[in-house]
Amino acid sequence: MAALLDLALAHLRARKKLADDTTEQALRLFTQADLNYLDASWDALAPYLVAEVTAAQVTAARQATPYLDAVSDRRTKLSLVPEALGGVAGDGRELGPAMFGSITHTKTLIGGGWDPVLAFQSGAAFLATVVKTAIADAGRAGDDVMSANKGFTHYIRVVQPGACSRCAILAGKSSAEKPFLRHPNCHCTSMPANQKTPAGFFHGPDDYFQSLSREEQDRIFTQSGAYAIRNGADPIKVVNARRGASGIGYASQGGVKASAATRNRLQKVTIGRRADGSPLQVYATSEGTTSRGGFGKQQLALKNEYTKSETDRYRRTTSIRLMPEQIQVMAGDNPARARELLQRYGYLH
Repeated sequence: MAALLDLALAHLRARKKLADDTTEQALRLFTQADLNYLDASWDALAPYLVAEVTAAQVTAARQATPYLDAVSDRRTKLSLVPEALGGVAGDGRELGPAMFGSITHTKTLIGGGWDPVLAFQSGAAFLATVVKTAIADAGRAGDDVMSANKGFTHYIRVVQPGACSRCAILAGKSSAEKPFLRHPNCHCTSMPANQKTPAGFFHGPDDYFQSLSREEQDRIFTQSGAYAIRNGADPIKVVNARRGASGIGYASQGGVKASAATRNRLQKVTIGRRADGSPLQVYATSEGTTSRGGFGKQQLALKNEYTKSETDRYRRTTSIRLMPEQIQVMAGDNPARARELLQRYGYLH
């Protein structure tokens, strides 16, 4: 079965290279735009951009046939029409309007007071995300069609080496309904299978985490997140906690680094006052704190107080849920203390 994983990774790398090369070419075209005449520049460049990306989408979709033929020797009478998957974005829009968002994004930032050059760089990042996502989506659609054509009933998520934490927690995930969810600029793919998880594939996020070097663990899951996981925390709970944390954002899109002015960072929240009147601040999250969330259920069992605001669908515990960043500060190099706090704040299995 290890050969299946080799096939999946080779397929992933080939498709990622296609997306990277096409994005590089698209950005070269985009930089020819005149900041003083953005709309006119787009009218001149759009036909070339659309043609370039559409051709790459068709190529990505065409890659599905040899890939699935290598995975399964089952022959069918029907064949994929890769051209049917080109020219549109994953949300159904035509490529031209979808990529034009790079121009409207640039103009919106300039109108908001941004330096035109920085705004244009942000527009380029927007374009890169659209291009990479459109190519990956077309390729995945080709994989889906060919998988169904060959009668496969399950899909195993194959994460790209160095994938983001959101993808890492889905490593080895099996689905009988759809290949997998993805985010913009995601390059992960899937391996069709007729069983839950073939040998050689990661059996879950813990398995994937252990396969990484310590440096990669810290980079992908953050230093504090990796610290928590190494002390027994559930990787899924650690990653998902960041959804409800104050100040979280992403520094770059499409391989183009954003300026420091646009980068959000984890922020502390004030939960009270010290005896001297100074604010007591911690890294905290609202993730999992409703009556249906893991931490919320834990607090409900302890009979702690709940409240419900007008914007909340469910009751929410009034107990503060600390982030792994705060737990690391409090526990330091004491593993027993770290596990105690991770258990208390709902991160342990």
